[in-house]
Amino acid sequence: FYMKPSLLSGRFWHDLWIGFFIVIIALGIFLGQGLVIGFGVMGLVAGAISLIWNRLALEEVTYDRELSERRVFLKEEISMTVSLTNRKPIPLAWIHVEDGLPDALEVIEGDISTNVKPGIQSIDHSTSIAWYERIKWRYRLKCSQRGLHKLGPARIESGDPFGFLRNIIRIPKPDTILVYPHVVPLQNLGIPADRPLGDVRQGLPIFVDLSRPSGLREYVLGDPLKTIDWKATAKSQSLQVRTYEPSSTYTVIIVVAVDTSTPHWDSYNPENLERVISVAASVATFATEERYTVGLFSNDMPITGNNPMTVSPSRGKDQLATILGTLATIRSYAIAPMSKQLMAYFQKFPLGSTLVVCTSFIHDEFVNTLDSLRGQGFKIVILYVGDDEYSPLSNGVIVHNIRPYLDKLEEAGEPVTG
Repeated sequence: FYMKPSLLSGRFWHDLWIGFFIVIIALGIFLGQGLVIGFGVMGLVAGAISLIWNRLALEEVTYDRELSERRVFLKEEISMTVSLTNRKPIPLAWIHVEDGLPDALEVIEGDISTNVKPGIQSIDHSTSIAWYERIKWRYRLKCSQRGLHKLGPARIESGDPFGFLRNIIRIPKPDTILVYPHVVPLQNLGIPADRPLGDVRQGLPIFVDLSRPSGLREYVLGDPLKTIDWKATAKSQSLQVRTYEPSSTYTVIIVVAVDTSTPHWDSYNPENLERVISVAASVATFATEERYTVGLFSNDMPITGNNPMTVSPSRGKDQLATILGTLATIRSYAIAPMSKQLMAYFQKFPLGSTLVVCTSFIHDEFVNTLDSLRGQGFKIVILYVGDDEYSPLSNGVIVHNIRPYLDKLEEAGEPVTG
């Protein structure tokens, strides 16, 4: 804890009151009045007790938050317990706790009050606490908006039992809750369940998977002898070898277009942006379950630097959590139109990757960019969530217009846009 000396008005009156009793004692001595002296001593002792008690009031006082989960999905509920502990043999006649909670975390159980700061709710508790006592308050929270939400900072105030002096400590380090976007099974978006992203039998044959045979071909010098199919060789009277699909044939780059209009810095459509992010999270979940290599590319304006927000392609066990966490923190500010960002950075994508473009806005320049990338060997799949008609796309570009399916999901109460 960081202790900050109190500068409240009670200190001035406390010092004035101490001076008054000193004068009373001096006057009693001068007049030889024991009763006056005793009254002055009693006041002086009370003032000293007040000063010492105030200095010790918030020593060994701790405030903690316990969260059942710190990473959750949109609309999920979590429990939170806040506890106040007095770890010293001095009771406190009064103590006040104030803590901040963002509006994005809806309180469905527990007392809450308004805060002068916009977007913030207050947890306020005033109580007394005995020596070595712990007091707990329990809350139930509903995570109603995606993002990284901060709880706190907390403010604790106490002082002497007479109310002359007050002391304050602040806990500047907040707790955080990361709320992932909503994930929808792709078949619920009207995307074919058998091949939602098109034909996956492509890519660079890095190494083969013996559990995935793909056919036969004639023997070529250098082929391993163990791949020769002797039965097929006997029938064809020439050496035949078995071929297999590469074990890591499919790389998916999820392209998240933050811009929802032109120019890219103009006002944006928050509903469409949330739909884009939810669809991207759904694709990432599907691709991870299919054991594809998955990466993320967005034109969201980064907090630091000028590079766009990216997650490098990987099949690691933590890749999905990394992508969902990145999607949770995407903001509404595009660094540049996605059409320009793709042309500037596509060289960093693995050759032969499938680009799954999640967007609500397709204009002529974007169409030209996608055609150019297709000519570079990338496969293009578009998941469109916008309201308006989009510019015609060339043959070979797969387009899924999933807006009607998202509308139905929201009508059924599924939290696609929060």
